[in-house]
Amino acid sequence: MASRLTPLTLLLLLLVIDGASDSSREVMPERSKKNVVHAEIPGPLDIQPTVNSSTWLTTTEATVQTRPQTHPETTIQPTTAPTAQPTSQLTEKPTLQVTTQATTQIPTTLPPTEPFCPLPATNCSDLERKSAEGVLGEALTDFSLKLYHAFSEVKKAETNMAFSPFSIASLLTHVLLGAGDSTKRNLESILSYPKDFACVHQALTAFASKGVTSVSEIFHSPDLAIRDAFVNASQSLYGSIPRVLSNNSDLNLELINHWVAKNTNHKIRQLLDSLPSDTRLILLNAVYLSAKWKTTFDHKRTRLEPFHFKSSVIKVPMMSSKKYPVAHFIDPTLKAKVGQLQLSHNLSLVIIVPQHTKHHLEDLEQALSPSVFKAIMRKLEMSRFRPTLLIMPRLKVKSSQDMLGIMEKMEFFDFTYDLNLCGLTEDPDLQVSAMQHQTVLELTESGVEAAAASAISVARNLLIFDVQQPFLFLLWDQQHKFPVFMGRVYDPRG
Repeated sequence: MASRLTPLTLLLLLLVIDGASDSSREVMPERSKKNVVHAEIPGPLDIQPTVNSSTWLTTTEATVQTRPQTHPETTIQPTTAPTAQPTSQLTEKPTLQVTTQATTQIPTTLPPTEPFCPLPATNCSDLERKSAEGVLGEALTDFSLKLYHAFSEVKKAETNMAFSPFSIASLLTHVLLGAGDSTKRNLESILSYPKDFACVHQALTAFASKGVTSVSEIFHSPDLAIRDAFVNASQSLYGSIPRVLSNNSDLNLELINHWVAKNTNHKIRQLLDSLPSDTRLILLNAVYLSAKWKTTFDHKRTRLEPFHFKSSVIKVPMMSSKKYPVAHFIDPTLKAKVGQLQLSHNLSLVIIVPQHTKHHLEDLEQALSPSVFKAIMRKLEMSRFRPTLLIMPRLKVKSSQDMLGIMEKMEFFDFTYDLNLCGLTEDPDLQVSAMQHQTVLELTESGVEAAAASAISVARNLLIFDVQQPFLFLLWDQQHKFPVFMGRVYDPRG
């Protein structure tokens, strides 16, 4: 008699926001004898809000449920004994009928057994981790370009777009921890990881610095059994122990929203309005970014300036500085101006804007291959920051996208058709019914270093870098060399 399958819902939520994280991780309760961790709803948090020069918020939400399975009415006697039975029982029920001919046909393979889901080693030497960080940086860059083109294909033309490759990669890499068989291989392929990428989880967590900090948590229903091996690996690699939900959906919603509020410095107080009745597993990840200008902009110099929007010209608030340190050059392949502005914590803002208004951002996007992109970033590394007349808009971009469509554009179909998370739970036949990615980006004039405005006359030979038409941007991690955020801006007003 076939075993009964219960619905499984998995919400994978990623939150990324810029700000100073002054909250500490909660102490998780000890796991019970049933390998389930019971968590109480914490009380109010005493977290003081901070004023940030930039806000980078990314949310990825995926719902995973069990795929319905059809059983025929006729009962069929299985030809193989359950894998849990001893070998002696298998010999009593032969799986093949041997026909005696001139040559006896002997089977060369045995029937498949339960999928083997090895978890990655939690120990990694410093040398191995350093080597993995270099590979991971290259992989994240390739993955970012794949994502950009996929987002661009599904987004409406001439619209703003923003996403966090780091956030999406963190989500998929955490899923990779419990993936088996083809799902593991397909995730490695989509992430541009080498096969059986050793130390990838250690390298990913090492990418969190003072400017980029990541925390994770898993919530699950009392009746869902999580594999001990996954629990231990998740705790060791990501610092999170699964916490049990109650049977009260209102209390569960309060618990989850409280965790979100705490780990976003109360920027987001209510991420979820409701929970599905069959919610059984929720994975949350919150990433903080503290990205402020090394050299501040003077608010007094911000004024309305023209910006080319579609076929018209609009007036938007433009930040300006007569001698702002910018590394920039003209790229002939893209027919674009490339500029880099320094931020705190080894981060920088890179802007790629068409050289003239007659050139279109769509043409730039199509020409932006991984080889061209990497060449641009290598050239920026060798470019000096020179005093430049800088004119650029204040940024406020909101973007939301169905990630299932994005993943299918990248030829990853496991979430919909053949998801294998045997390393996470014993429940089979899972599929992702929904996956959303939301990003909010905002940059203003404030900076870490207060600098007095200097009354310096503009010389005739002063370098100029103006951003007054649609452009591509990325927040670049200069230490590990990968994009934390990417996107494009057609309308700076958001």
